[in-house]
Amino acid sequence: CRPHHRAMQHGPTAAPVPATLSRLLAVCLAAGAAAGATAQAAAGSAQEDAPKRLFVDGVVATVNDSTILQSKLFTTAAGTIRSAQAQQGRELSLAEIDRQLRQDLLALINRYKMAQSAKSFGEMTPDRIEQVLRAELEREKQDQVRDLGSYLALSRELERQGRTWQTYAEEQRVEKLHDFAEQLAVFDRLRKQSSLYLTPRMLRETYEQRRDLFVHPAMAEVAMVSFRGDRAAEQAQAAAELWRQEDFTSRDVAARFPGSLPLRNVRAKSLPPPLAAFALAGPAGAVSDAMPRGDGQTVDVVKVMRYLPARDGRFEDPAVQEEVRRIAQLQVVAEFRAQALDRAGDRTEVWIYQNGRRISPP
Repeated sequence: CRPHHRAMQHGPTAAPVPATLSRLLAVCLAAGAAAGATAQAAAGSAQEDAPKRLFVDGVVATVNDSTILQSKLFTTAAGTIRSAQAQQGRELSLAEIDRQLRQDLLALINRYKMAQSAKSFGEMTPDRIEQVLRAELEREKQDQVRDLGSYLALSRELERQGRTWQTYAEEQRVEKLHDFAEQLAVFDRLRKQSSLYLTPRMLRETYEQRRDLFVHPAMAEVAMVSFRGDRAAEQAQAAAELWRQEDFTSRDVAARFPGSLPLRNVRAKSLPPPLAAFALAGPAGAVSDAMPRGDGQTVDVVKVMRYLPARDGRFEDPAVQEEVRRIAQLQVVAEFRAQALDRAGDRTEVWIYQNGRRISPP
């Protein structure tokens, strides 16, 4: 599902992602979910002379001479949005979809910035990088042909996806140039300069800054179902038995017992003492028996969803030092990546398009 691309022209500064894109993506996601159930019936009843709709892609951003299309943004955002909806167990609001679109557009722009600047990083000459890139693309093509059986099969598969080899190769070119840029500007630099950054002093400072990761009491997060009424204890015990047998959410359990109240992502320290003691004993997956509250009216059942045992990790412990080194290395990688992105920003010009108008990025 792709929106129609309007003519581009200069205009005033505005938000990078219009609300219409958020609504359109929400519609596309809903349509995609319904398409599987209706496609077969529609195919049987479609007439040969029925008018065909032609959807034209649009540009949401440019980085130098490279364009980021709405279809690319939608494909990227659709995956993250579906994951978020599955994790939260609900549909995202338009405002949440809009935020995700903004985040994914910024991430795509940053990847294109790095790809455009790859030939200016490191010690490899631009010609050498181009030579390696062509070899990688040819290897990718041959791998696709081998997997699918023939060039014709590859062409048909790309056509099924709405792409040509040229558009696919351009996508692969950006991805591989981005990977080259990160390798040259981040990981090669880390390999050569790690001793300058991962010093004993930095490791000690990292441990002190993140001490709560290594020294902490037991922690737990639970899902919970509460029952009230004359049959509260009986229903709660039945729910506990059901929950031990089935991998249900608290909402699934509550649906089997009308009138019960489900809660999710409850921290153990906020629970009444008996429930907190059960949760903090762990392990993850444990389901309590029916546990009455002090009010004499409410009976609860909890399931430990996440559990972290108590820890007293000293800096001198080898396992702690290994973990501290990994955290410090990730911090250095993030710093190098930010510096590389700043350098890439000096070498690229970015424009964002909203409702057909070209605006500068925020």
